[in-house]
Amino acid sequence: MTANDVVETVAEVIGKPIVLESTVDERFKTTTGSFAITLEFVFIVFRGIDPHSYQMHSLFHELGHLLCGHTNCERPATAPDSDPTQQLLWNEAEREAEFLAYKITALISRKPRSSQAFG
Repeated sequence: MTANDVVETVAEVIGKPIVLESTVDERFKTTTGSFAITLEFVFIVFRGIDPHSYQMHSLFHELGHLLCGHTNCERPATAPDSDPTQQLLWNEAEREAEFLAYKITALISRKPRSSQAFG
C-alpha cells in the first residue's frame, strides 16, 4: 500500500475526492498541515519545506482527522507547553488524528512477512 492508496481509500470512505497541496506559504511556518471540507471535495495542505517523511506524517494526521469524522480542528486559546508530549495532550481530536497517523505509517511501511523473517 502506498500513500496514494491511503488517500484514495480515505476518499472512498468519506465519499469525497481529496485534493492535496504542498505549500511554502508563510502562514504555514508553525502549522504543518490543515484540511478544509467543501461540498464537493476535501482540501489538504501541508508544509512543503519539511522532509518528505514529515510531510507524509502530516498528511496522514490530516487523514486521521477525516477518518475520525472531525470537521475542523481548533487551536488552543493559549499556546500549549513547549514539551511536544504536552502539545499532543491538549486536544482529544489531535490525539486521535496523531494516533491514526502513526497507525497508517505502520501499515504502509510494514514489510511482507517473508522479508521480515529473512531480511
